[in-house]
Amino acid sequence: MNTNIRRCMISDAHDIYELSRQELGYDFSEEQVVQNVRRLIGSAENLLMVAVDSEDKVIGFIHANNHDPIYAPPMKDIVAIAVSPEFRHHGIGRRLINAVEEWAVATGAKGVRANSGIQQKNALAFYKSMGYEYIKTVYNIRKMF
Repeated sequence: MNTNIRRCMISDAHDIYELSRQELGYDFSEEQVVQNVRRLIGSAENLLMVAVDSEDKVIGFIHANNHDPIYAPPMKDIVAIAVSPEFRHHGIGRRLINAVEEWAVATGAKGVRANSGIQQKNALAFYKSMGYEYIKTVYNIRKMF
């Protein structure tokens, strides 16, 4: 399987939209995803990488950003990761996470963290296989404006 990991481009936004909707369950407009991709790829505080097949079609992506709490050293936060089902179990997710870890080291971060739903047993096992450790269960609370 010939795949490549590269930085995201605006032209990847449609595929990211589809993966976000189908694999992560996010119901967000394609127009807003395009706007967000445009904003994020120009930000030093964010990393947006894609996995592409031999025809340069996006088959996976990862978005990470800075996590700078006052109670811990600076880290990177994996905001989202998705890989198309037909391309799973080929090391693509690992390569995407490795890209974030390399970015973390290069920018002086002391670690990488991720949130995963408790029902996502496969995701939890995947992160554990990559050396991530379970810290705690939390509620995800928000207020939208």
